Amino acid sequence: MNKIILFLRHTFLDRTIVRTILLSYLLVNVLLLLLLGYLSIKDSTKMITDEIIHSSNKVMEQAALGLSFNLEESKRSLVMLAGNYSVITMMKENNTIAITNRLQHERNIAEISQGVSTYQTLISDVLMLGKTGYVNNLDGRKTLQWDYPFQTQPWVQETFQTNPQGSFFSIGVHKQDYYLSTNITRYNQPSLSVVLQVKGYQGQVLGAVIANLDLSKINGMFEQSTYQNKGSIFLIDENRKIIVHKDSSKIGQTLDFPAEEKLYEQPSGHFTEKIDRVETLVIYQPTAVAGWKMLSTVPMSDITSQSQPLKSNLGRILYVCLIANTLISLLITLRISLPVRRLLAALDRMGEDDSLYVKPRDYRYRELNYIGNKFKDLMGRIDLLIKQNYLTQISLKEEELKTLQAQINPHFLFNTLQQLQTEIVCGNTTESNHIVLSLSNLFRYSMKRSEEEVELEREINNVSDYLYILNKKYNNGIAVSFHIPNRDVLRCKIPKLTLQPIVENSIRHGFGDHVREGKLQILAVSGRKGLLIVISDNGQGMESAKVKTLSRHINSSTQKMDNIGLYNVSQRIKLKYGNEYGIQIHSRQAVGTRISILLPNIN
Repeated sequence: MNKIILFLRHTFLDRTIVRTILLSYLLVNVLLLLLLGYLSIKDSTKMITDEIIHSSNKVMEQAALGLSFNLEESKRSLVMLAGNYSVITMMKENNTIAITNRLQHERNIAEISQGVSTYQTLISDVLMLGKTGYVNNLDGRKTLQWDYPFQTQPWVQETFQTNPQGSFFSIGVHKQDYYLSTNITRYNQPSLSVVLQVKGYQGQVLGAVIANLDLSKINGMFEQSTYQNKGSIFLIDENRKIIVHKDSSKIGQTLDFPAEEKLYEQPSGHFTEKIDRVETLVIYQPTAVAGWKMLSTVPMSDITSQSQPLKSNLGRILYVCLIANTLISLLITLRISLPVRRLLAALDRMGEDDSLYVKPRDYRYRELNYIGNKFKDLMGRIDLLIKQNYLTQISLKEEELKTLQAQINPHFLFNTLQQLQTEIVCGNTTESNHIVLSLSNLFRYSMKRSEEEVELEREINNVSDYLYILNKKYNNGIAVSFHIPNRDVLRCKIPKLTLQPIVENSIRHGFGDHVREGKLQILAVSGRKGLLIVISDNGQGMESAKVKTLSRHINSSTQKMDNIGLYNVSQRIKLKYGNEYGIQIHSRQAVGTRISILLPNIN
């Protein structure tokens, strides 16, 4: 039992590969399930939304056709009244007509009105209003207030004015406060009205016949789809005023929401917008009446609620899959962890007997066997790196020793002291001081052994001191120049004592003991591959065969250690930075030699 608890603790609490595999496997599966659920819900919601849009468009198309048909029928009835001789006469001569003629005209109007009441179910009533004060309706003014001031009402005055839409137009919604209070179905109720102007024989406007449409019957045309339990279909006019709505309290209100301009971007379409702080799907279509639009609004909560069963089923599936994945992951973890633990135990035993040897074992899996076998190669590479580092240190010490020996060489010291004596005898205090300072700098630089890498500027200063002393031997016959376009290159680090051995080699083999008009140039630039230092001279040069032999000589890792100089510099660079760096030699006989040193850019 304790072993099981210890295993579970090691597996789940400690940061291990096994725990990472287990948690990653579970996490990936859960994320995939969540992604699948999200896409399923998103697609189902989109399908439901598309179905609602399609259904609402069909409903609104039918409602628009029905409304257009009924408006056309209403217009025919109004045409019958507006073109009737009796109506025209009563509106034109209301105050001057004889009583007998008035009665006859009233009977004619009543007969036509009876036909309109019988066959026009959408028309609630028709008002006949003349500019001279004539007032009538379908029931002969029985339900109208006799003293109601029709002529002063704004909506009545609008009917008498010229309208851009022609003689037949809508005046929107107004309150029917002109009926008797006993007529409870009409009194003070909103009504949507259409108007046909009555004109005389000379085209002048005499009045208007106004059809009050039954809003409840218009609402009956706007059948709702099955998804619109909380939605609605309604009608707005050109001023965005609601003229037909199942909720009579909203009639006459102005539709107001942030994206209202979208209603007029296209003849028909749909979009989602917050209305009364509720995310709502808005679908709109035009009608036969210019400026009128039919709108359908459905709360998005109604649409998303249709996918609720899918969410519940998805939650159950996710729960079952999570349990199954956990059990499967535990089984996989157990099978993987045992060989891994055996490999770790073998690694723990490594080095107990001061040996880096790892005994090969079968760890069941090819990958683990590969890791176990690779540890043997790794130990060999570590040993090789130790030897290479050791060889690098030896090369550096040898170069330092060689440089120090060259500087304390009796011949070198004799020449230097002789030059110093000459300058003192001649009274050249500045030159003698310069020689002393250069010699002391050379000794100080060579004997300071704590640094393996130095800045290029210090290395160039050391070479300058060396060349100054050596050039005295040749009566300043060597013209030395340094070409460094970018001063930032001087901050780059290079191995100590890299340049002096190469400069010494160039002078010894390029010029010999007698120098006349010799030139030595040192160039340093930073490029894409690294830091490039070029040391060129106009000495005697070499044949191509000798150049190839020398290049092979300095790049050979089996070269005997008694051949130092170019070889030591090249091997130190390769051991420290890799085989892609090192020295290249270019030379032409009787022209000169160019030695290129490629180093990494190290600031």
